[in-house]
Order: sequence, then structure tokens, then C-alpha cells
Amino acid sequence: MLVFSVLSLFAALVMPSLADFTHHAVLKDDVYFLSWKFDNETITFETQVRTTGYIGLGFSPNGGMTGADIVIGWVKDGTAYLKDRYATAKQMPSIDASQDVELISGSENSTFTTLRFKRRLDTCDSKDNKITQSTMRIIWAYHDSDPLTETDLLYHGNVNRGAKSMFLLESADNPVNTVTIPNDAYTLEFLNNKVQVPSTSDTTYWCSGFTLPSFSGVHHMIKAEPIVQVGNEAIVHHFIVYACNHQFNFTDHANYSESCGARRNMPPDLELCQQMLMAWAIGGEAQVYPENVGYPFGGEGDPTFILLETHYDNPALRNDYVDSSGVRFTFIPRRRQYDAGIMDVGVMVSRNHVIPPYYDEFYSWGQCSDCLESGLVNVPEGINAFGAVLHTHLAGTSIYLRHFRDGVELPYMAYDENYDFNYQEYRYFKEPKKIMPNDDLVTHCKYKSSDRTSVTWGGLGTKEEMCLAFIMYYPRVNLTNCISAPLQSELIKIVPGVTSASNDYGYSVIIQAPSQYAGRRFPDVMENLVNWQDVQTRDRFQDLELNSTRAQYCAGINGYGHGGLIQRLQITTPYVLPQVSCPATTTPAATTPGVTIGSISSADRTMSVTMATVLCSLFSLLLKM
Repeated sequence: MLVFSVLSLFAALVMPSLADFTHHAVLKDDVYFLSWKFDNETITFETQVRTTGYIGLGFSPNGGMTGADIVIGWVKDGTAYLKDRYATAKQMPSIDASQDVELISGSENSTFTTLRFKRRLDTCDSKDNKITQSTMRIIWAYHDSDPLTETDLLYHGNVNRGAKSMFLLESADNPVNTVTIPNDAYTLEFLNNKVQVPSTSDTTYWCSGFTLPSFSGVHHMIKAEPIVQVGNEAIVHHFIVYACNHQFNFTDHANYSESCGARRNMPPDLELCQQMLMAWAIGGEAQVYPENVGYPFGGEGDPTFILLETHYDNPALRNDYVDSSGVRFTFIPRRRQYDAGIMDVGVMVSRNHVIPPYYDEFYSWGQCSDCLESGLVNVPEGINAFGAVLHTHLAGTSIYLRHFRDGVELPYMAYDENYDFNYQEYRYFKEPKKIMPNDDLVTHCKYKSSDRTSVTWGGLGTKEEMCLAFIMYYPRVNLTNCISAPLQSELIKIVPGVTSASNDYGYSVIIQAPSQYAGRRFPDVMENLVNWQDVQTRDRFQDLELNSTRAQYCAGINGYGHGGLIQRLQITTPYVLPQVSCPATTTPAATTPGVTIGSISSADRTMSVTMATVLCSLFSLLLKM
């Protein structure tokens, strides 16, 4: 959440209304200021804009005018005016027949126009967009003149408008906003050293190595924040910081700086650096720990070396980018009550993750089951999740981090039904959420591929896809990855009459028959032998994806990892998001995943085949974003 400091200008203008609100954002520097507060049913906004004309604030499904729910108001001759409107195209928004916004107050001086108004989170009006915990795309505009009439709005132009994604219903006690940095805190920076970003590919993963200072006792890292070089904001897509927890000759790799996609050609010492310390993606801000939690450095088993992975996204293939971006860690010279950990849950980053074309909605999911049982063996009381980051790429439209216990689904740990690839921010939970050893976690993603004509594969590139959730928790255990993927031997059934062979329990296959297809591999079959334009074919493939046996892989530090085959998760009681009771004449939009991933009970969960030796080598390249 972007929180602005109250400018001296505000103090000079004496605008005490800011104290009434819990959240604040700047939509345009020194021009458009937004404040708000909310309860379980309503949300109240105040706009303060450097204009003496009209002000617009809207809630858009995609950041544009079409489909937006818009409030427009102004102050003229001491009287405030406000109308609830909606837009069906890039044109003046229409006045809504159902006026669901309440004007509370309005004022104007020679510099600012201020409007305060209130509405229900869900108005039950089909022309209004619901305000939820999902990403909200705020659109805004203003004009220097009042309208002559409420139906005669002058066009605001291209400069006096914009859009911004944000979490409107984020808790006011988010640690990013409330944490106090102690006086004895200090910082360390880990920055790339003038990396010449390659122009031969639109996607580059670059890894840089850093030695750590000698800590006197255990120090806790309490904050991690990105440092993006000015001018390079468009190409720095994400950072992941990994810790090396083993001993090796650090001086050999102190200046390591190489392209590292899928960790190809990485020195073996650095290949073992798999303990995630930080995950940041475009649109995000700092990672902050609760005041009783920190990440330990200086003790036995703690990080000995830092590996910074930077994802550069260079679609224009420019050759003039030189980058020194990186991260800053804030430390305190002591230990807090709990050590923190981070683990990712979701779909393996591989070509077993298939998003076919022509779908308005396609679902995939990654299950974490037996990994929790083995990873939490030393903490039978469970671990406490205090935040998460949800991550897909460009085709992703919704993502749910789902939580099951004994076949019953608990409330979502986190979800976003309006996912924005360019706004990937930490979601901090109001209260820690307990994860028990026998629980199941599922990262469940929805994609839109109706504008695509070829298969989108799971992979590292921006134009490929992912389905992951990064969970921050305490106390730390030796579990950093809990990921799964459907077997190719299951998905290949979409082609009738095809038989295949596999030497890794169906994870990958080669076609045996019919003879004209013999020797062809799974990607070739998906791309060339399936008629994805056929509706029934698409329906059958969705069913295969949701109900197939899956390969699961668990990983931790120092090379720890094991895998196996797991059956689909069986669910007795799925969770449904609470709904507002609307009049029978309205039809609220569904706010829960549109397809299920199982039924009956969780008693049939099995680990069919233990294949640690095979999977550890097979998936060693798949643990990276």
C-alpha cells in the first residue's frame, strides 16, 4: 500500500479530515490525493485534488473506462454535487439509475477541491463494481472547470487522468505501515554491478553472489526492500534472494555475476543456495516482519552467502540497459522471539503446466500435502503464516491460496479475483493463520487465453506462465518448496488412441503408437495434434487437468528434497466467500473458483510411489521462478 507523508502544503491548508482516515494514497504527485476508511459493509472516500473543476474517481475491471463504475463531483457557488455513473465505452459516463453513493461533504478553495462520499462495498447494482480484497484498479480524472450541467462534462484530456492498482481493503495495521525500526538497526545492500542486460532475449535471469559480514551472535533481518535503479523500472521485473546455508570457499564466488536461467552452468556450491529470503515483483514494496519475528543471520545453519536473482524483462530487445538494481536488508543486532521462513506452494515451473488457447476461463492448481507432513515433523503444533505473495504471469486473472483440513476447506489464506501482473504486493494477514502438518494447501489459478491461438507453457519467461504463492511464516522449518504438476501420461489422454512410454512414472512421455506419431514428445502433441478450437476437447482437457494424478516435490536447504505421486485432493466441504444478500432481481457475480478439484473426503490421500532419487534429479531445474 502506498502511504504518503502529509506534505507541508497540507499543513498550510489545514485539512484536518486526513486524521479521520486509515489509508492514504497519491494518485498524481502533488495533485490528486485519496484517503479512505472502511468497515464490514461500507467504504468512505475523500478526494483532495488541485483543481477548481470537477473530480472523477472510478473502479475499473481492467484499468480502462469500459465497464468502470465512476463517481464524478464538483463544488460550485459553495454547493457540492456528486453523481454515481458508469461507462460502457471510452466516452462520457452515463448517470446510473440507482444512485448508490452518498455525498457527505464538499468544499473548495482557490487551490483544492475536496469531496467526501460513502458507498456500500457491494451495492447489489449491476452497474457498480464490488469493492473486495482483490486488486482494485482505480481510475481517476479531473478538469480545471466545472461542468455547465451534469450531462455536459468537458473532456479531461490525456494528462489529467490515470489508473492505479491497489488493495483498498488492506488492514490498517499492515506491518509495512506500522512497524517501528529500532534505533540500533542497520542496513546492508546487495546490488548488481553494472549488468549489461542482454538484448538477445526478452527474458533474462541474472544471478549475483555476495559475501556476508561476520555477525557477532545472531542478528535478525526485519525488513527487505527493493532498490530499482532509476530509469530501469520497465525492465526489472522481480528479485528473489536466496541464502546459501552451507560452507564453501566464499571468495571463489564473491564476484559471481552471470546469466542463470534455470540455474544452467551455475557452480555446484551456488546451486545449493535454495533457502528463499525475499521475493519481490514489479508493483510491490518492502517485505516487513511482525515485531516478534525476524530472519536469523549469524547462528548455526543460518545464511553464509547471498545469491540475488534478478529477472529482466526486455521485450524491445534494447542493448543500452546497464543495471545496478538490488535489495536492502535492515538488521537488528539481536534475536526476536521467532525465526521466520518462506516457502512457495503451487505448480511446478515446467512444461507439465499447460494453458491451452481459446479459453475464457482455464484453471490449474498445485497441491501441497505430504510435504507438510514431513516438513513440519518437528513442529506438531504447526507453523503460523503471516503473509503471502500471489504470482502468475500475463494470462492469469485470478489466484486463490486455499487451505484444507480433514477435507474441509478453511477460509482462503489469500486470494485475488482481479489479478494484475504489474501489481504484485505482499498480503499481510490481520492475524497469523495456523498451518498444521496434516493440512493441505492448494494454489489455484484462473487464466484467460481466448485471445491466444497457441499453447502457453509453464516457464520462466513473462510470456510463459506460473501459478505460485510465496508464504511467509514462523517458526522456520526445513521446507522451502512444496510444488506439484499433472503427469504428462494423464494429460496425453486428450488425444484418442495414443499410447505412450515413460521412465519417470509418467512425469514425461514419448509417443509409441499409432506409428505415424511414434517418437513424438508431449509438447509436440499438445501444439500440433489437438484441436483446441473444439469446445468438447477443451472441456475434456480441463477435466484432465483438475483430476489427474500429480507429481509432488518437496525441497529444503542443503540439498534436502524428495518427491512422489499424489492423488487429487478429496474435499468434503469447499469454502465459499461470504455474499451480500441482494434483492431477487439482482444476480451477484460469483466470487469463488468456478471448478472444483475434488469431492467426498480426504481419507483417500495416498503417496502412490516413492521416487525421491528420480524426482530430485528431474526437478532440480524446476525450483526457480
